[in-house]
Amino acid sequence: MRAPTPTSRHPRKASRDDGRRWNLLTALQTIAARGTMSRADIARATGLTRATVSSLVTELIGQGLVQEVGTGEAEAGGKPPRLLAIHDGGRQIIALDLSHQPFRAALMDLGGAVTQTLTASSSAVGPTALEVAGDLVARCLDHASAPVLGVGVGTPGMIDRDGAVSEAAHLEWKDVPLRRYLANRFDVPVTVGNDAHVAALAELRASDGSETFLLVAVGEGIGAGLVLDGVVHTGEHLSSGEIGHVVVEPDGAACRCGLRGCLETVAAIPSIDRTSTGALDVDSSHRAGRRLGATLAVVISAIDVDRIIIASELTSVDGYIGAIAEELTARMHVSRRPHILVEASSIEGLVLAGAAAAVMRDELGVLLR
Repeated sequence: MRAPTPTSRHPRKASRDDGRRWNLLTALQTIAARGTMSRADIARATGLTRATVSSLVTELIGQGLVQEVGTGEAEAGGKPPRLLAIHDGGRQIIALDLSHQPFRAALMDLGGAVTQTLTASSSAVGPTALEVAGDLVARCLDHASAPVLGVGVGTPGMIDRDGAVSEAAHLEWKDVPLRRYLANRFDVPVTVGNDAHVAALAELRASDGSETFLLVAVGEGIGAGLVLDGVVHTGEHLSSGEIGHVVVEPDGAACRCGLRGCLETVAAIPSIDRTSTGALDVDSSHRAGRRLGATLAVVISAIDVDRIIIASELTSVDGYIGAIAEELTARMHVSRRPHILVEASSIEGLVLAGAAAAVMRDELGVLLR
């Protein structure tokens, strides 16, 4: 039951089935927004007749998307109503994180709880990486204990509107039809998004009410996801947030993208020195944090966002967040400095969580919290 989206500049005439699907999604979205409610509550909230709501709820229960969870208070002279809620375990979602090597996958329920995690046996790039991603999906399907709603993928690189990866230097991908490959191989709905964009979606899903922020992911590369008033903004070409390939040292080291001196070459994890024990070097991490903060000062000045969330293993290094914040605020206008907040993400498996949330959004039109 994919959430309706415009697919043509000349859409076909709406059918009765389209109306039914819209009503099903409306009822489902209403329950998701409220948490628990009765059939009568849904009718009042949507303007649909009670008979229509009763039929819709029966279908949603049959699809495993909604369940009865108890009784509410009876209205004057009436029977206690049966309360409804999203059935978290009624469907499962397969989430893939291609931003780390080896690739990772998870089976998750509709509430975001992880029921199974899997990891590819080895790192992979180029055509092999596509097969490895597909094999992870196949393994997840073998472990699924409920019907699969869809597959969500968070991948580095620039993504087009058909879910193809236009370019991902770290995977050595160019014009790779990722969504089409997975959808054709498994005959399931597939949603593909940039890893930083889906990470921002995960943060939004877990938001405490702060729905405007910039999520900055620092790993093998660097990317950002912008959320304004509860909406993830991906840009005109779906490539917003590619700050890792902003040149900060014109005569610097060669970057995988073909440029020289990109931010990634001085602030991503591969640029950080390691101690003799293999740990991230503190001084090197701080230098990288300051380089990131300097670049973010330009970004934040342009978009006027106060909250910056950093998602990276570097946040475990003492003083790393402080180095970013110090350099960032030092380069901002004095009137903006008191409002800037730089914090570490607290969500484990952020890209996996975001990929699952993207499936919920695209298939059901809801973003449960």
